[in-house]
Amino acid sequence: MDVQIAWAERYFRAGQIKSAEPLLRQIVAKPNPPSKAYELLAYICGNRGETEACEEYLTKAAQLSKCSPECLFYLGRVQLQSGRAREATTSFERSLKVGGDYFEALHELGVAYAALHEDERAVAAFRRAERKNPRSPLLLHNLANALTGLEHFNEALVCYDRALALEPDRAAAWSDRGSVLTRLGRGLEALQSYDRALALDPGNVAVLEDHATSLLALRRYPEALAAYEALAKVAPDSDYLPGHLLHLRMHECIWQDWERDTQGLLARVGQGERVATPFSLMGTPADAATLQACARTFAESRYPARANDESAAASAPPGDATRKLRIAYFSSDFRNHATSQLMVRLFECHDHTRFEWFGYSLAHGEGDELGRRVSEAFDHFIEVGDHSDAEIADMAREACIDIAVDLNGFTQGFRAGIFARRAAPLQVNYLGFPGTMGCTYMDYLIADPRLIRSGEEAFYTEKVVRLPESYQANDNTKRIAEGVPSREAMGLPAQGFVFACFNNSFKLTPDVFDVWMRLLRDVPSSVLWLLAGSERMQAEIAAEAQARGVSSERIVWASRAPLADHLARHAHADLFLDTFHCNAHTTCSDALWAGLPVLTLAGSTFPARVASSLLHAAGLAELVTHSVTDYEAAARRLANNPEDLASLRDRLRVERDRMPLFDTPRFARHIEAAYEAMAERRRNGFEPDHLWIDALPI
Repeated sequence: MDVQIAWAERYFRAGQIKSAEPLLRQIVAKPNPPSKAYELLAYICGNRGETEACEEYLTKAAQLSKCSPECLFYLGRVQLQSGRAREATTSFERSLKVGGDYFEALHELGVAYAALHEDERAVAAFRRAERKNPRSPLLLHNLANALTGLEHFNEALVCYDRALALEPDRAAAWSDRGSVLTRLGRGLEALQSYDRALALDPGNVAVLEDHATSLLALRRYPEALAAYEALAKVAPDSDYLPGHLLHLRMHECIWQDWERDTQGLLARVGQGERVATPFSLMGTPADAATLQACARTFAESRYPARANDESAAASAPPGDATRKLRIAYFSSDFRNHATSQLMVRLFECHDHTRFEWFGYSLAHGEGDELGRRVSEAFDHFIEVGDHSDAEIADMAREACIDIAVDLNGFTQGFRAGIFARRAAPLQVNYLGFPGTMGCTYMDYLIADPRLIRSGEEAFYTEKVVRLPESYQANDNTKRIAEGVPSREAMGLPAQGFVFACFNNSFKLTPDVFDVWMRLLRDVPSSVLWLLAGSERMQAEIAAEAQARGVSSERIVWASRAPLADHLARHAHADLFLDTFHCNAHTTCSDALWAGLPVLTLAGSTFPARVASSLLHAAGLAELVTHSVTDYEAAARRLANNPEDLASLRDRLRVERDRMPLFDTPRFARHIEAAYEAMAERRRNGFEPDHLWIDALPI
């Protein structure tokens, strides 16, 4: 038999397959054939594309004691290609045990572990392969991807750069490098990487999608819209693409077919399709059930609960009632951002005698003045932007955090993967995202009775905690600049009524704009003061005004300004007109703090009721309307009755500092009572449940 094997192998090496194959089949038909016969038959079948037969022969060879490392390696390759990565790791490990460390098997072992999302094992295998061949662009690229999976972004970037130095035309590496730069907050550099990738591979769907996402993160909305439109031409069925397109068109106030497109999208969301991210629905007339369905679909597909971490957290000790509660806030926005503008004073007012406060900053790079103020308010402030979700969750568990509060939700910079891994036994969704996150690992959602009414709990996956006055924290030390420029300097007329709305442009919708234009037609010499956007956005608004019989000159644009200056210029407005489907949130409390009355329409969802919550906490419930007709009538009445408007302004000026809305120490005691109630339930062995927090005596 040894002679036959020798001749068969000689024929095989010479390419004389017609002579080798019959001889090999004779050999394997005999008792106890050698593994080499099966191996050679496997290679013959593999070269002909007969994958099943190839694997069958490799498997038979692998069952024999003298199977070669090459055979085990190729068996692993076949298993990996057929999607059986777990079996492939076993074959590669056996090959390495028989043949010692060699580059090809180490690299493929890393690929197999990466396919299983076991990135730590993948990195270990790739590092061993790197010692054998440190100049393989493919290896360095795959190593960088595994490091990215672990969110070791700086290490990954080094590896991408090494791979590209060896192979500059590697389009996928340019694209993946761009993704890492985006995660590191280096958006402009990321765009350059995507541009290089697209120049090398213009039709690559993954690159087009990442490029568009990067532009969206940089808030370059016109370019992002163009990028998503380009993606739609080559991959119209991409996940969440319709929602991105609608959201960006809303940013640009492109309203052609808006109602038809919106209703079609919402119907698909309700059916569980992956057509919109949760935030992209914020400005739409989606009902509470649809918002929940969207969040649930997104969370389950991108950030499912990690069962092992969930069970570990559930089995953690319930906490010692004699020690301080350890509460951690997680955010990528501990900087000059609306979230920190609202929260910073709450952090400063928190009680340090009964609680220990942690801040986990998910951002990258240095903070600003507001960020430094935030960091100084905590007992412990930890910058974790360069750490993976798993590492951050581990850090929180090691710190024995009792309650983890996510201030991002599904807004830019969010890290839901931390909470999917259970950073703490109790996890809370608060402030950043106005609604449910749709995932079972978030235990509580902080709201109030105006935002979520009794009987509406089924539309929220979390248990609802209702604070007694308003859910929103505010800074009662917020500075307003002195020496406001004149009306004329801001482009406003010297005389005439000024309606204002400083909400983001995606909140502006045709239905509310119809009302605003009727008001401009009916109130002589009035103007509408809006926050400036792109040239396209402003041109679209001008055209929409003219289509409704209103001169575009009656739309005045307010440029972006530092917060203190922005607050000061509110003095030139007469009435803030709120948007319908996603209210003014921070912009509402800013206006009230600056002494500007806000008129709102209370809708049927969390984002559409925020201004109602704030106005009730400010003692201005009469500015909350409940139908479009009443909203329009109230705006017209106030514009034509300066005495009523002056009375509202006087109340804001005189009572502002006594209002529950702006009593930050009082708010701190309320939210702390909520945290204590959550922890008390757990200490007593109860599952999370809906909570109503009583108001402190005034």
